[in-house]
Amino acid sequence: MKIAVVGLGWLGFPLAKSLVGKGHQVVGSTRTLAKVETLEANGIETILMDAKFENSQDLTHFFDKTAVCVLNFPPNRNENAADLKAYGMNALRIAALFPTACKFIFVSSTGIYPDENQLADEASIDRNLLAQHHTLAFAESALDTLLGNRLTIVRMAGLIGEQRKLSVFFSGRENVPNGNAPVNLIHQVDCIRIIEQIISKNCWGETFNACASDHPTREAYYTFACQKDGIALPTFQAESKPTGKVILNQKSKQMLDFEYKFDSPFLM
Repeated sequence: MKIAVVGLGWLGFPLAKSLVGKGHQVVGSTRTLAKVETLEANGIETILMDAKFENSQDLTHFFDKTAVCVLNFPPNRNENAADLKAYGMNALRIAALFPTACKFIFVSSTGIYPDENQLADEASIDRNLLAQHHTLAFAESALDTLLGNRLTIVRMAGLIGEQRKLSVFFSGRENVPNGNAPVNLIHQVDCIRIIEQIISKNCWGETFNACASDHPTREAYYTFACQKDGIALPTFQAESKPTGKVILNQKSKQMLDFEYKFDSPFLM
């Protein structure tokens, strides 16, 4: 099967390598010329392309006969309210490069859910209403309108794994707020596995949360992580009414018959 991975970064590159290892023809894109040699040495046919098509190579025929495309590039963190639609419009422009029969996986984020005290499943928000002021919601809605049942959305929780240790951001800090708030994380290995499971199960037209089942408090987890890494411990404020959501993953487990390898942050 020919599979495209648009965005060969921290998640996209190991995903593409895993797909190559399973015998797929994998093509992908990068914005950095220096990465091309390494990517192609790993069996990934690579083209230079950024989301705005600036300084891009000729894209004609490159994505021809692609069966599945993984759209895996995050919003620009510097985008302000005036740029709300820019990310979604770029995603639409890229999707339009692919054959009309191509299926898509859009890597979104559980950041789409308001940071309030709630148990958040995939139906917890009115995405179309949220799209008026939320970059990710607008992108999801726009892609869904264009692609319909050819699109599956995966809302990833906080990403952790190889070369991404969150403990360093908390080490030695004092009076970190919201110490009793729940943690929502997913390991890089499970990110890759759930994307591959969607492709294997041919599961389209759905939205899934992707997150470990266990949700320790910020204080419990980040104290543990700093101890494990042998770095200075943080201290936390333990508010009686912490603000935080718990991301529910039952749909991914049931519909995809998916078992998380790292189902607790303490295992990551």
